[in-house]
Amino acid sequence: MPSLISHPDDVNIELREGETLLEAAIRAQLPLAHVCGGKGRCSTCRVWVLDGLDSCPQRNEREQGLAEQLSLDRNIRLACQLRPNANLEFRRLVLDETDMVMTNQIARDQHNKAGELKDVAVFFSDIIGFTPLSENLLPYDVMYLLNRYFAQTGEVIEANFGYIDKFVGDGMMAIFGIDGRQDSPIRAVNAGLQCLAVVDRMKPFIKTMYDIDFEVRIGVHWGEAVIGSVGSPGNEKLTAIGDVVNVASRVESANKEAGTRFLITEALHEKVKDQVEISDFVRMKLPGTSQRSTLYEIKGLSKDVAVQLNSTTEKDTIRYAGRNWSRLIATADMSDGDRRIFEFPDFDLAVLRRKGRFFAFNNAGPHVNLPFFNRCHNIEKPEKLRPDESETVGDEVTCRWHNSRFDLATGEVVRWCEALSGDGTSEGMEQLGDISKNRTPLRLFPTRVEDGLLWVTFDS
Repeated sequence: MPSLISHPDDVNIELREGETLLEAAIRAQLPLAHVCGGKGRCSTCRVWVLDGLDSCPQRNEREQGLAEQLSLDRNIRLACQLRPNANLEFRRLVLDETDMVMTNQIARDQHNKAGELKDVAVFFSDIIGFTPLSENLLPYDVMYLLNRYFAQTGEVIEANFGYIDKFVGDGMMAIFGIDGRQDSPIRAVNAGLQCLAVVDRMKPFIKTMYDIDFEVRIGVHWGEAVIGSVGSPGNEKLTAIGDVVNVASRVESANKEAGTRFLITEALHEKVKDQVEISDFVRMKLPGTSQRSTLYEIKGLSKDVAVQLNSTTEKDTIRYAGRNWSRLIATADMSDGDRRIFEFPDFDLAVLRRKGRFFAFNNAGPHVNLPFFNRCHNIEKPEKLRPDESETVGDEVTCRWHNSRFDLATGEVVRWCEALSGDGTSEGMEQLGDISKNRTPLRLFPTRVEDGLLWVTFDS
């Protein structure tokens, strides 16, 4: 039988046929955490496979779903789902109560993102001469100016699919490429140019209000970083760690010596050289380094790229408040009381308009995934679909299949599966067993209205 070796315990376990790694560990009295009881609903039983990974079976559907949600490296496996079929060496990753809190997805809604290496563009901006500038303003005016500046530049970052890592005083750090987009390098450059355009638009206003010459400097570098969640449990924040961050910060500072506003490194220039216009380049030692680096001053984007990235034509998707939004319909096309079904690759979306409010939710009941509403009323063979429809009264929807009722504002279950047999089975679907145990809230999706259009986001 296969042999399992656990580190740092140095315990050897003989695996029995069909056992999961967790079951074998429990039998051997190995203290392997499993907060959810080994049901694949948390990652506290995670282990790092040191040897034998290639012989391990592929992740099952439950483990794969959690691995994608938490961005787990391929070497990290869930002991409750892994059934080894060959010798294996592994390291327990939850060793004490602190580890337990950090990895327990049951105890809180926010999930950690395990560290992973990614090629990213790191963006730094800083207001020139902010310290003396702030000394001449009232504290309220300082905060007003900063918030006005960050509100507008923050929208620019997010519109270019960047992630705002932090604001430090008058400085901002953003990361492009966390989501693996291929156009992240040029998006970072585009964001820099658009931030400078924001500053240029603000200058007359700030000059009039405070008699201040307002200016910023921007530096961007492309390289490999560790992307992960850092912070105390419940207060984690996604960030980038690595030399790419230090270099980007120094490039921003190098603008002062070079007399420029926007510099990028040679590594980033190599990615975007056919898409940008360069004003000049400089050779200089970055602060804190001994070697000279080539930095490029960005003038603008090439004409075709500018049109491609910044077209003002109506888009099917937009970026807003850190989320991706999909355009659904003009609000004028839905009267109060109307219902529409929109087809997406993974599911159908039901949208209701009630008293001026829009409610969007998965058109599949959470008990057995049967549709609340038919896709179309004018079908060739209506007898193949259940003719009646689910009912909506006020802010609640009642499922036509098992008489479950849900709150459309919160998704909470108001009434659960009243139309079931005594044993919890559904007439005609007895093969599904007792479905009364599958009590799950309705899956809702946020909507927003802008310029007469209804948008929905599927981002959590």
